[in-house]
Amino acid sequence: MRIIPGVLQKDGWYLAEAGMPIQVGVKSGSTPFGKKHLHKTMAEYFLLLAGELRLSVGAATLELAIGDLVVVEPGEAHEVLHASPDAMLLMLMPPPVANDKAEL
Repeated sequence: MRIIPGVLQKDGWYLAEAGMPIQVGVKSGSTPFGKKHLHKTMAEYFLLLAGELRLSVGAATLELAIGDLVVVEPGEAHEVLHASPDAMLLMLMPPPVANDKAEL
């Protein structure tokens, strides 16, 4: 067992990525989300734990409900369009890959 105290705070995310087989991130809707982007080789998994969230993936706009899991495949452009202040989003993805993220 490992406990990782004081995970990295980066752009509003509480993010554990170093030395892990996956990245684990949690973000509150009360902090701003990043701009539209895609990942060239990595899938990203988003699970809404609380609140309301509107997510753009490709040409689709998704209104997420608590418990919804969205899998964003490699190459799919995505961004959070709106999050309620009480929203809590869990993100899972593989460890960082150099130059994988492309801002749009």
